[in-house]
Amino acid sequence: MGSLVRFLYLAKASLLTAKRYKIDWYGNVLMPILGVLPVIIAVWYGNRIGFLDFSDVVGTEKFFEYYILGVTYWNYVEAVWASIFMLREHMRIGQLEELLLTPVKPWEYILGWSFLAIILTTVSSMPLILIAIAVNIFHTSIKAYILATFIFLISMIASFGFAFLIFGLTLVIREGDEIVSLLGNAAPLLGGLYFPVTLLPTPLLIISYVFPFTWGVDLLRTVFLGSKTILSFETELILLFIMSLGYFGMGILSYKLLEIKMRRKGIQGF
Repeated sequence: MGSLVRFLYLAKASLLTAKRYKIDWYGNVLMPILGVLPVIIAVWYGNRIGFLDFSDVVGTEKFFEYYILGVTYWNYVEAVWASIFMLREHMRIGQLEELLLTPVKPWEYILGWSFLAIILTTVSSMPLILIAIAVNIFHTSIKAYILATFIFLISMIASFGFAFLIFGLTLVIREGDEIVSLLGNAAPLLGGLYFPVTLLPTPLLIISYVFPFTWGVDLLRTVFLGSKTILSFETELILLFIMSLGYFGMGILSYKLLEIKMRRKGIQGF
């Protein structure tokens, strides 16, 4: 109960801070719109000239919806990692010691800071969701919604596993935010956000298969768009479940070991 109270108070503090600086909300809503405009143009003209034709690979011609699902999914996955940037900011201004001395546990910081990021992501994703509804992406059954929710929640477990790992690395090497930035920039290529991962060269394809989010977004696209999966649907669902639990367990274990190292040897820098 004490952990829940501390988490809720931290989440409340984060929301009050976000409320104080409203300009951030406007930027979060505007950026997805600006980001999706080039893709709208590319998909529109690409389809007309036959340049963007992945239908034989993905099993659907709904390329715009294909893209929206990928971007929205990744926005939520990456939102959990916002706690890394918050930790790095406190380290820059010299408040790490104060954080470690408070009754709030590190995993509660991760949950509290991620809670705010998830809310901001929901707000910023509304334009994409409204566009998706307008083009009939979500005209599916209740069963499909339930299945999609299950896939999404499993993916969030994996995302929190990465958050624990990178949070621990940040305590030791400081530059954990750079790791998040690297993953965020590599995701469109390796995670199949913009095009099918099966089009990647073999070395990159192997790396892509190691990430649970590749399977998560592929499953969601199948549920909503009826696109072809890389493997069978059941196989991908099992892979996503096993990999998510595996990454979550490794993330927690890695965090505990890295925190012990940080407390014994101090923070190391590059």
